[in-house]
Amino acid sequence: MSGFRKGIVAALSLVALLAWYDGTVAAQSDDDALGQQEEALRQKLKGVLEELDDVRERRRAAGHRESSSPAVREQSSGPEPSAVPEVTLHDIAVISERVERRPTGIAASSTPRSEHESQPTRHLRESLESLPGIVTRQGFGGREVNLSIRGSGAKNGGALRNVKLYEDGISFTDPHGFSRTEIHDPWFLESVEVRRGPSSSLYDNYALGGMVHFRTRRGRDINGVETFLSGGSYGFHKEALAIGKEYGNLDIALFSSYQREDGWREHSEYWISTVNLNVRYRIDDRQSLYVKAVNLDQDEKYAARLTRGQFQADPRQMGGTPATNPVSLNSKLRDRLTLIGAVYERQIDANTLLTTEADYQVRDINQPVGASVTPSFKHYTDLRHNGRLFDLPLRSYVGFFANYSEQEGVNNVNLNDGRASFGPVTQQNRFSVRNIGGRFREELEFTPKWVLAVGLGYERSDISGFVNNFTATTTTSTLNSTVGVNRSYDNWAPDLSLTYRLNRDTNIWTRGSVAYGIPQFTNLTTGLDGNPGFNGAVKPQKNLNVEIGTNTQLTPTFWLEAVGFWTFFKDEIITQSVPLSPTVVGNFAVNAKESQYRGIEVGWRWMPVEGLRFTGAYTHMESKYVRFFDQFAAGGVITRINQSGRQVPAVEKNVLNMKAAYDHAGSGLGAWLEGSWIDSFFVNNNNTLGTPAYLLFNANVHHYYRTHNNRYVKFIKTYVEMDNIFDKAYVSWVQPVADSVADANKQAFWSGAGRSFYAGVTLGF
Repeated sequence: MSGFRKGIVAALSLVALLAWYDGTVAAQSDDDALGQQEEALRQKLKGVLEELDDVRERRRAAGHRESSSPAVREQSSGPEPSAVPEVTLHDIAVISERVERRPTGIAASSTPRSEHESQPTRHLRESLESLPGIVTRQGFGGREVNLSIRGSGAKNGGALRNVKLYEDGISFTDPHGFSRTEIHDPWFLESVEVRRGPSSSLYDNYALGGMVHFRTRRGRDINGVETFLSGGSYGFHKEALAIGKEYGNLDIALFSSYQREDGWREHSEYWISTVNLNVRYRIDDRQSLYVKAVNLDQDEKYAARLTRGQFQADPRQMGGTPATNPVSLNSKLRDRLTLIGAVYERQIDANTLLTTEADYQVRDINQPVGASVTPSFKHYTDLRHNGRLFDLPLRSYVGFFANYSEQEGVNNVNLNDGRASFGPVTQQNRFSVRNIGGRFREELEFTPKWVLAVGLGYERSDISGFVNNFTATTTTSTLNSTVGVNRSYDNWAPDLSLTYRLNRDTNIWTRGSVAYGIPQFTNLTTGLDGNPGFNGAVKPQKNLNVEIGTNTQLTPTFWLEAVGFWTFFKDEIITQSVPLSPTVVGNFAVNAKESQYRGIEVGWRWMPVEGLRFTGAYTHMESKYVRFFDQFAAGGVITRINQSGRQVPAVEKNVLNMKAAYDHAGSGLGAWLEGSWIDSFFVNNNNTLGTPAYLLFNANVHHYYRTHNNRYVKFIKTYVEMDNIFDKAYVSWVQPVADSVADANKQAFWSGAGRSFYAGVTLGF
């Protein structure tokens, strides 16, 4: 019997028991012992109903249980289970039916817990590549992974932009669109949910590709202590600890990990430590409070991007030149990312839910050419209501948000002495970003099988600040210029979808949605040659997405998700890198007047027999510039090139992932084999330099043993894995390079890791 059905049976049994018990108490109200027993039963009933709610939430998030439903599917897969009624126990009202939070008519997929349990958890790519529509690339080292959804987020270096990140309902994206994926340790996760397509009506600024929501395990999932130890090739090792417990209305989960590696490439050693604390407290039957605190510290050396010739000669080399290589420059970063946030929820009545979230986030960056500190504050208040319009079911949502971020930084000359000693100042900056706005959404079920959703978001954004630029030598610096910025932007984002629910396991939807992203402060204060200067011509970017999709259970053992989309960009911000000196690389931005992305996303899951499953995810995307006059400066001369009709760089045309896995329920033995094909793509707007396509194979053998009649050890879980079995040399990540640089000198490529072995063990106490 599934956990969902068990929850219903337990709830009804307890309700019947309490009905009988109330009669007894009425006859013997003076009996203190029975009064205490009644109170205990009330608490049990609340716990069962809360657990039932959570099961239903997780069914909606993952779309299935592994034994009965697909791993990848759109969120709202059919009519909701019948609501468990509100139960009144004298002065206690237990609200069992949560107001639905997940929007209808949006392409979404999520990972099951098994994707995170059987991995070496080096970085997020290992589990996210099993989902359609999202493309993952490992960055220059550590846990950094670049994410791309329908072409957005793929063209940035050093951070993630144009895709919003959340963890347990709290936004981890700065008000100016900056995210770092390495703060999300995959060993902490229960699942990852990806909602695809422009979604600024729901997630405001920078949701051009969609959003990714990470969900950590709860204390009741851990129910004790878990320790994790893993090691492998290139000096990799990781130690992690999870402590979790549920005490009545209080649920606490604490995660901590330390990860270190010598690195696949020369000069790419790193260490990362992460602490993640989650406290959930049910204040009473209608109120709850959730508090989260996360801290990431990392110390990481990084190699230079390689030219095509360097990659072909030796993909493991550090890049650069003999005189100016990453060792003499001591190219490294020492960063700290911290977030503290809280979410307060109040069930106003059985059909209305108020949610208020606030968090403080700070990013402290220290690199060989400078340092910066970026504190941010974000606030969201949302009201959701399940009601009726002319006797038709209507789900309503209205929200307000405000956020603020400021940055103060300084850049210096790197003295190239092997210690990254700071020389004279080359730049000082201080700026702020303010966003304020609101949104609403209505979802009307106008017939039993049809749902119409209409949403609209508005946001006002203000960017202000200044940059002081200096002319510097190794000993002196002189103020050269000051660039000031004071810009305001107003953006609207409508959203419209129509969903047909054929049955519980089959949905068909069509959607049209808009998203926007304002320029970064650095976009406005960097000239076309990559040097400091005013670049006020950069405009906000917007996109319009139209799609049609379905998810369905075709047979009792086969599930399919398929989406076709077409995204139209206006003034897409294209960032390009250009070398400023032998030791410094600059980045500048231009707008592509019109660009388009169109393609299909397919995900499937087949379970022919118990324990055996075949899963796959395929994304095909055509990208091109429709109208784009590229601009760059070289030697003080601005060059314009008509790139209309060219493919957009850093966007793969085809990505395919397939996995075969088997888990034996009796013995706990399991294994999987995985293959991934990544198509080639260009690294420059002129489409003269590209990366080779590649095919990777990974294999994993893991053993899980649950102890019995042991008061000390609850379970032992082990895994052994080999990645890149055939030792394929491939490009894992690129950053678009300006065509002012000859193709032979374009530093664009990061190489992926070669053949590697990993093993690990988890102990539960």
